[in-house]
Amino acid sequence: MAKNFTKLRPDQATLAGLTHSIGVLPILAFAEENDSLIRDGFTLDKVIESLQGSLGTMILQNWGFPEEVSMVPAHHKDFDRNVVVVDFVDLVMVANLQSSSHPHADRDWSEIPAFSHIGLEPDPECAELMDYHEDVAIAKTILS
Repeated sequence: MAKNFTKLRPDQATLAGLTHSIGVLPILAFAEENDSLIRDGFTLDKVIESLQGSLGTMILQNWGFPEEVSMVPAHHKDFDRNVVVVDFVDLVMVANLQSSSHPHADRDWSEIPAFSHIGLEPDPECAELMDYHEDVAIAKTILS
């Protein structure tokens, strides 16, 4: 998407996509050491949901990632977020929503500004998105 719809660097967009949920890892490591948390899936899910974004951003900042990449974990689920210029948060958000298994994939896309930031119609049947899905399928085939 970065290459086809924006002027953002595709390599950094890939990095943003790969690291957007990195904050989950230390939470799971902590849970493995605390039996009561690992056995209580409901509470573990709530802890992950509330902390993974800010924790992920702190990790990426600590590792010296560029600010435009390190802010992705904290904001990729802020569907009402409205910025002046398209950024990596918009790309990761839209890419996640396009996954039918994403927990927020059933949201009304027309209410999510990230689509207009990128220049895409907020319609799952949009021709541009269908072309993008074909590119992803080809990439997955090559990488498998």
